[in-house]
Amino acid sequence: MKRLTQIFQALLGVVALILTAIVAAGRLAWRTIRNWWKKRSKWLRRSIAMILILIPVGVVALVAYSLYEDAYGRDYWDRGVSDNVTLRSFSDNKWRVYNNRTEEYTTEKIKWLSEAPENDSLAVYALPSKRGYINVNTGHIVIDAEANNYCKAWVFSEGLAAVMKDGKIGFINAKNKVIIPFQFDYSDECRMYDFGYLFHNGYCIMTNTDGDLGLIDKSGNWVIEPSYDEIWAPHTRGYRVVVKDSKHGVLDSSGNVIYPAEYGYVDVLSDGFTLTKGGRKWQVDFDGNIVQPFMFDGTYYLKYPNGYDSCGDLTYEFADFVKYEVMNTYGIMNRITGEPITPAIYSDINMLSKDLFEVQEYDSYDWYLLDTKGNVVSKK
Repeated sequence: MKRLTQIFQALLGVVALILTAIVAAGRLAWRTIRNWWKKRSKWLRRSIAMILILIPVGVVALVAYSLYEDAYGRDYWDRGVSDNVTLRSFSDNKWRVYNNRTEEYTTEKIKWLSEAPENDSLAVYALPSKRGYINVNTGHIVIDAEANNYCKAWVFSEGLAAVMKDGKIGFINAKNKVIIPFQFDYSDECRMYDFGYLFHNGYCIMTNTDGDLGLIDKSGNWVIEPSYDEIWAPHTRGYRVVVKDSKHGVLDSSGNVIYPAEYGYVDVLSDGFTLTKGGRKWQVDFDGNIVQPFMFDGTYYLKYPNGYDSCGDLTYEFADFVKYEVMNTYGIMNRITGEPITPAIYSDINMLSKDLFEVQEYDSYDWYLLDTKGNVVSKK
């Protein structure tokens, strides 16, 4: 214990000597610098003092500028909006509209700017929870987002644009006059086709409180009561595909039902429709006349076992029948004559012999045996 005490006292003495030497050296250095300083001219002393002040100030300013540039400066990624207007991006994920001709910014920072529709000059711009419109040819704000409190907005179509205020959708013209009052319900339900509240041929797809879709005219009247899950944009001839409970139908340009929503799929062609129903697919013209009575999406060869090779393995032979596909279901077709033997209503088809098929029912997954006429031989 006595030895430890002596060691500790010796260490304290060493530390004291070191501290004393540091203090003495510091005082000597200070006196030397002070004497040197007094011998210098006032001009030099002031210059040195100014430099010593400016160095930390400059370092702080440089750091602050660097931080500001990282957060708010330009990141030099631009998007051309029109011949005269560019959308310039900034490091804080915001944008400003820039007029190339006048070389000036025409807006403060915005969240985003939509594309202007074809043959129109107004695009939607966004602020947090507010929307307005900008003329893409000049870059100037035409309908101010701050002043109108539109929480959602869509591009113009046929002279009108849908906007949402206080939870309801209405329509305005390019002068911000309300043409159709704020009376319709907005639905954010995810759909295959984004209808965008756009007018086509005088009609616009609209939602009700349940999210069902119908058509309104430019007076805001329901032309087609909301009852569909999907209404697609019209074909060039004005026909619209409608969907209800995954079944498809067709409306004409006036909203009349041409085909009710009871088909597996409907495709509008330049000269008619292809219709799919009950495992069958066919084509009709616009007057309803059948053009092609039997169509399919693809065919697959079928093979059946016909014996054994020298190694005892089964050998197969191509059949006179193929498996044809309509919307992910299968049927049997004679590949020699091209005639269907069964509708495409099965989830899978195999051949057990030259004259016998096994088929799997689409809904129940049960297996059946069919002959070459499509008749049920037995259930497995």
